[in-house]
Amino acid sequence: MLNIFINQHQFYLMKSLSLTAFLLFFSVITFAQHTAVLSQGTAEGIKIPRINLGAEIQAYAAGASLGARADLYLGKHVNWNFRLSYHFLNRQRESDINIEEKGGGFGAALGYRYFLDKREGIFFGGRVDFRKMNIDWVAESPFSILTYGTTEVSILQPTVEVGYQFKINKHWTIAPAISSGFNLNLITNGEKVTGGFIAHIGVNAAFKLLQ
Repeated sequence: MLNIFINQHQFYLMKSLSLTAFLLFFSVITFAQHTAVLSQGTAEGIKIPRINLGAEIQAYAAGASLGARADLYLGKHVNWNFRLSYHFLNRQRESDINIEEKGGGFGAALGYRYFLDKREGIFFGGRVDFRKMNIDWVAESPFSILTYGTTEVSILQPTVEVGYQFKINKHWTIAPAISSGFNLNLITNGEKVTGGFIAHIGVNAAFKLLQ
């Protein structure tokens, strides 16, 4: 069992590192391409940079997150975003580790989006979240004996996303998106809790603060 867990953890880690490296490489190339756009923005009538402030909510099978975010637009297509959020967990009999896991914690994230159209329409992106959570768990032994405990865990969560951004009016945008990735439990103080693959559905709304 220990070897299986180690192999699974290594698999998730390699997948996540490969995903993160790809996103960073893609971001650097795209940013370099749009440096010229930044220098020509006035001639082309593009108002840059632009800063939006807003809120975001995401839901997944065992919980949700609610956060405040800032978006920095560079050029016609590039968006870098930062999020501060609180994550809720309520997992019931969805794990082979514990029969129940409940808790929450704060986190921060750095993300990237690339728009096929000018700051609207279809976008592709990625994000890396880091958060700390306190999780109360209930485990069941083979003899149906219940044990209880609390685990403090630091989580790294790389994800990729696809979505569509709507311009509501001159100042407001709204962007639903779906994303998927991995929860990697980096530092655990207490018994093991569930990690692995995760999928979200979410939406963020933003107000144009500066352009």
